[in-house]
Amino acid sequence: MLTPAFLFTIAGLFSLAGLAPTGLAAVQTFPETVLEDVNGDGAWAGPRIVSADGRNELVFEGLFQATGAWVESGRDPRMDFGLKRMRPEFAGRFVDTLRFRLEPNFSEHEVELEEAWIGVDVLGGDAVAMAGRMKVPFGLEEVRSRRHINFPRFSILNQFSPAEDHGLFLVGRSPSRLWEYGASLTNGTGGEDTSSSKDLAARVMAHPFAKRPASIWRNLQFGVAATFGTQFDAPGGFAVENAAGQEVIEMAAGTRLAGERQRLGFEVAWFRGPWFLQAEHLNMEQDMSGAGGSDAVRFEGTYLELAHVLTGERKTFAGVVPDLPFDPSSGAGRGAWVLAARYSDLHSDSSLETLGLAQGGTYTDNIRSASLALNWVMNRHMILRHAYVHSFYTDDVSAGGRVQDDEGALLLELQLHF
Repeated sequence: MLTPAFLFTIAGLFSLAGLAPTGLAAVQTFPETVLEDVNGDGAWAGPRIVSADGRNELVFEGLFQATGAWVESGRDPRMDFGLKRMRPEFAGRFVDTLRFRLEPNFSEHEVELEEAWIGVDVLGGDAVAMAGRMKVPFGLEEVRSRRHINFPRFSILNQFSPAEDHGLFLVGRSPSRLWEYGASLTNGTGGEDTSSSKDLAARVMAHPFAKRPASIWRNLQFGVAATFGTQFDAPGGFAVENAAGQEVIEMAAGTRLAGERQRLGFEVAWFRGPWFLQAEHLNMEQDMSGAGGSDAVRFEGTYLELAHVLTGERKTFAGVVPDLPFDPSSGAGRGAWVLAARYSDLHSDSSLETLGLAQGGTYTDNIRSASLALNWVMNRHMILRHAYVHSFYTDDVSAGGRVQDDEGALLLELQLHF
């Protein structure tokens, strides 16, 4: 509850910092938007409070997502509603170069920190060095803002990509704006570490035609990323999921992470007018052990995603701004409609089956999925996503008590952001 005492305390802190409200405006690009778009289309645009000299500012943002899923028979529950994300976001800049960001995520059971870091501008303002918890620089899907993805769920590859973790980070871009880069030293667990081992990660992305505004390839970008580390821990119920988030290959009791883990990823993206394309390829090798022995287990996958704005608006990494925004109070405006398709293919190492690392009857060599989405971008702040995902397995698997070689799911997501 926002009591008068609480509001008075916040006002006092702003006063001590020399800040005064200035209304709505775009703020300087923060690190994760540097990674998203060299042209600045991803700049934060939430309400802000800025000091008279422009050297200090606080930014307030939010991302709220509610979901629904309907799956074919054999899964339980067949219909499910949930709160995916309820996340107020706070960021700030002080004396020009000192920065912070805080993103608590509220669920029905707990509050967890998705991101929380402090940082300082370095290399003439072209890079930021940070300490705390933030996204590991690996994987285009993961470093992009969740506000503007085309599907309610990431691709099947994303489960092997590191997300937020605790550690040290450096993200930036070249003075020419033709290159972006990121590096990190993290726990490698996504949370508290259980050993002294750490993960190293690095990502480099090129925008070779960014200085040619008339070129059809101006917004072409491609990159490569890698991680290396050592992990000795139980997977904790880890399972390989399909593109709808349903568990397929379940790890057997006693299966553990048992040594080196390496990831190598390649990415490409391009957009022009109403068209948008992105693709990634990932290789991961993880030492694992179980009752039947140990081996370096390999996972390899690819996805290709294509989107088109049916109403003709421009689509970038910063999403779509409707020409005729929908007003919920009056019902006026059509908003923008986006059609997206994605195909993905994931190959899992056969040693999961031969060494008994996976539970019997759940292993399949390949999981392929075809996904189709139709999204209504109502206005700058609201999106309704609809997606149908169909997964195909090269081997019959026992999923939800039913043996099957394919299954489908319908996913919905309502999003509010500012």
